[in-house]
Amino acid sequence: MLTHKEGEVLEIGPDIRIHVKRIKGNWVRLCIDAPRDVVLRRLSAEEVLLAAEEDEGAGGAG
Repeated sequence: MLTHKEGEVLEIGPDIRIHVKRIKGNWVRLCIDAPRDVVLRRLSAEEVLLAAEEDEGAGGAG
């Protein structure tokens, strides 16, 4: 988990930047700059939680 303020930028590698544009209550507006060949997919909160549970289960197997 990361904490950022409005106007701050998170860099992922040399070509991906995530700009925190606005924070209002529980809503965050982001701007993502990435090359066209990078696939971006929005996940629901439920999908994120399920993926985290699967990762935890896989970690205990080995």
